[in-house]
Amino acid sequence: MAEANDVYASIKDHIDYKGEQVTAETYLKVITGDASAGGKVLQSGPEDNVFLYFVDHGGAGMLSFPGLWYPSSLLEVDLMNALQSMHDKKMYKNLVFFVDACESGSMFENLPADINVFAVTAANATESGWGKYCGSPKVGGTTIHTCLGEEFSCTWLEEADVTDLSTVTLQALYEVVLGGVKMSHPQEFGALAYANTTDADAF
Repeated sequence: MAEANDVYASIKDHIDYKGEQVTAETYLKVITGDASAGGKVLQSGPEDNVFLYFVDHGGAGMLSFPGLWYPSSLLEVDLMNALQSMHDKKMYKNLVFFVDACESGSMFENLPADINVFAVTAANATESGWGKYCGSPKVGGTTIHTCLGEEFSCTWLEEADVTDLSTVTLQALYEVVLGGVKMSHPQEFGALAYANTTDADAF
């Protein structure tokens, strides 16, 4: 694999939360507009379309947040409560949520059908998601022994790069993902009728 670019060097000054600040508790505060998070929080209103994108480890009914000694987990019930709170506070008109994590389908099995949320996950409730572009890439001459992406994320992001998203619906984008991901079974939940009628560039 060719020498890789150090992407972090160009974005590190634009990161709002990092290190020990990145916890499940902080994440819930950010998306529900709770200023006690200590940094930027979502300040959207009833006419806004909101896109949430989560990439990390996951398990049955949980999403994992980083931490060498004190990692934290976002439980399915807490995520559902947060989405309901966002809806009740009129923080969005429509919300699209992409989740790239193992067993991520387990996070939306109880998603209410009437809160205008369309969720897409990398895997079903019982299987892993998988990496892509794996090998021994180097950054600054150092071999980092990792994968540079995830199959689910690479599939939809690469499609977005080459497609005029104003010409395809969210459902059509999901179907591209469904056909392109080979190692797991992406799932969709929630506002499926909305996904069939809304252009992907709305988000």
